[in-house]
Parts: sequence; C-alpha cells; structure tokens
Amino acid sequence: MLNRPDLGYFDDGSDLASPGFFAGALGEAGQARVLPPAAYGSLAFSNLEDEAIWTRDWVSIGTVDSIPGTGDLLPFTVGTHGIHVQRMAEGFRARFNKAQHGGCRLVPLQCQTGAKTRCSFTSCGHSRDRAAIPAGELGSDTPEMHQYLGLRPERLLGAHVRVWGPLILVNLDMFPAGPEASLYALDHAARFFPPRRTVRSAERWLEFAANWKLVAQSLTAGVPVDEDEAGLWQLSESVLDDGTVARAALVFPNLVLLSAGNETCVVVLQPTALGRTLCRVSVYGEAEGTSPDLDRWCGQIAPRAERAVADHANFSRWGASHRPETLGLAPPLQTVPQGLWLQRQVAARIARLPSEAIDQPIYQNPGS
Repeated sequence: MLNRPDLGYFDDGSDLASPGFFAGALGEAGQARVLPPAAYGSLAFSNLEDEAIWTRDWVSIGTVDSIPGTGDLLPFTVGTHGIHVQRMAEGFRARFNKAQHGGCRLVPLQCQTGAKTRCSFTSCGHSRDRAAIPAGELGSDTPEMHQYLGLRPERLLGAHVRVWGPLILVNLDMFPAGPEASLYALDHAARFFPPRRTVRSAERWLEFAANWKLVAQSLTAGVPVDEDEAGLWQLSESVLDDGTVARAALVFPNLVLLSAGNETCVVVLQPTALGRTLCRVSVYGEAEGTSPDLDRWCGQIAPRAERAVADHANFSRWGASHRPETLGLAPPLQTVPQGLWLQRQVAARIARLPSEAIDQPIYQNPGS
C-alpha cells in the first residue's frame, strides 16, 4: 500500500500529526521530554516527515564544488523523492528525476520499509544515491541519462534551488518562502564562509545507526548562543576534544556547520533508514596548496554521532515490551538544548502549532 496522506498518520493508537502527540516535548528546558518513541522508529512518522518537512523546507544536498563543470549532476534523495541539481551555463537547475520508482510500475514492498535499498536504478526515491556524476557520463544513450534526465530534461518537474556560500539548497514546495534573510543573519552571526575560505577537501561519507534528528542534535551539542526567529537555525558554542572552541550551527532540517580556527566543516545529513543517517562530510579552509584537515573533523564527528547511536537505542525502544522497566513511563527528559530546539521545529511543522506554543528561546540573551 502506498502512502495516503488523506487518511492521516497513526501508529500504536496515536495520531502522529496531532498537537497532543508532541505535548510533553514542548515544555521549558529541564521539563520537556524527548519525542515519543514513534518519532524515531515509526514508518508512519517517517512518511509524515516527508509530507511536512522534507517537501516543505529548504534541504541542503551538497556543495557547488561537487559539480564544478557545466553539465555535472548531483543526485540527492529528499525524503522519498529522487531529485538532482545540474550545473548549467546560466547557473544551477533542480529537477525531479525521470525515474522516480527506478523503472518499477509500483513501488515494491521491499522498498516501502523506510530503508533506502541498494538498487541498480540509482535515481529511485527509495534507493541510495550515488556520488555526483560528471557531464561526460551523461551521454546520449547511457543508463544515467535515462534514469535522471530522460530524452527531454526540459519537461521534467522542476524544484527550487538556492546557493548560499558553497552550499546548494533545494525546496520541493510549489511556492516556498526564500531562506535568504535567515541565512544572511546566520552569516552575520557566525561567518562560516568568509571570502578566503574557499579551499575544499574531498568529501567523505559516514553512516551511523541513529535517527537523523538525534544525529543533528549530537553533532551540534553545546551552549546555545543565538537562534533564528523564523526557526531555520540555532547557533551554539562547544569545546572540541583537543580543547579548541568551535561554533556549531544546526540549519533545519539537515545541515550541520562546525567551525574552528580557519576551517569550516560541512555535514549534510540524509536519512537512509528509520534508524540510520548518512553524513556527507567536507571541510573548507583558507590555506592555498594544502588540503583542509578532513581526518581531524571526522574524528570529532564520530564520537558525537556515537552518542546519537546510544540515544536511538534508548529512545526508540522506550516503553516497548523488551524494555519492561520503561512500560507505562513518560519518555526521558530532553537534556540536550539543541534537541529541544529541533523537536520544537519538528512539532511546529507537523502539528501546525502557533508560534506562541514554541516561541521560547533556549539560549540566554545577554540583553535580557
């Protein structure tokens, strides 16, 4: 059975789109609890996120340096929608892939489980993406050409695309609000991409057994210092393992920026299963002739992400029969400020809550 938004989203007797589902997770710091277990392990909730978040918000998919040449193409599955961005002579163009179901007449049952499958039809919205494709591999009669572009790419359904610094963002909604004002404010507050920070490392893909929301909050954990009134980003400061003070930004829903010294680490998050998240990591620096220290940043990311793995094992099984000590108990308290901010943003989009229900700054404003 295919996803039916008109029938609603329910799991274990709960209406996942109702304000009541999120009620316990919207309190003040120290009182709010983590989201109910369904938010981390339910296929219905994943489908709901696709409906309310991945197809509505500006989603980061990579960097302009991934597709340096005219005609190069960057594929990225946004929720369950296979899209790509192609560099054209006049700029960047985002489109839905021609083969949304990998050539299948219907989505097979094995592709409806919430896990991205490894499939020869790499453009399918239910399969894992491949890396960027050089223009030379998109010839006139190649499998890649048929899967992504088809014979008439100008007839493909388009998507909105924006570039911020070196980052590519897409939005699948028909009439989205532009993110420029919010991103300008973040750039003013943190300066993640100053003019000289243009030297990019190679990209490395790391995957962790945790829901994307938990990975996002763990990678940016620290002391909140600022946040966007529109709910697009939260800025924090933390101390790295080597004692360096770093800035961390969580740009909702899936972009993490970490900056220390003369380097900025870019982490693009992508759910690959209900309990798995792929991190596409690259680093920008300022020193010409040398490569930014990708190994160092991956070494900082891995232990933070492992905390998310532990949290996922705890939260997703809370109240389940194989954890009888948690039966009938409310979910644990949310102890990570970034997690509280993120679950407020999720609740606002899914339950369509009024701003006053979540308008509680988590950071301490020095002027207050």
